[in-house]
Amino acid sequence: MKHKKLAIFEGTMCCDSGVCGVEPDKILVEFADTLKKLKKDYPEMQIQRANMSHNLDVYRQNLDILQMIKAKGVGILPIISIDGNIISQQKYMKYEELKQALEA
Repeated sequence: MKHKKLAIFEGTMCCDSGVCGVEPDKILVEFADTLKKLKKDYPEMQIQRANMSHNLDVYRQNLDILQMIKAKGVGILPIISIDGNIISQQKYMKYEELKQALEA
């Protein structure tokens, strides 16, 4: 696999882990585990998570993502891309889905 960049554009959150607050978000906890496994299995891959609460500059640098959010609203998040190509909207992908997309 050539060097790839996986980018996840997420909505407003206090943290990426999903364990903030009274009740952890199971989907975010599972996705954090998925990313850990991807980092282990694809050490050459760059993974970038952009949270609207903390990384607005990343959104400003990605005009396609900004235009999608302006057109469809923040409900379109999360948006996941590989090397700038959007592969998913409105859901966190499972490990097998991401692996398949990375190896395509």
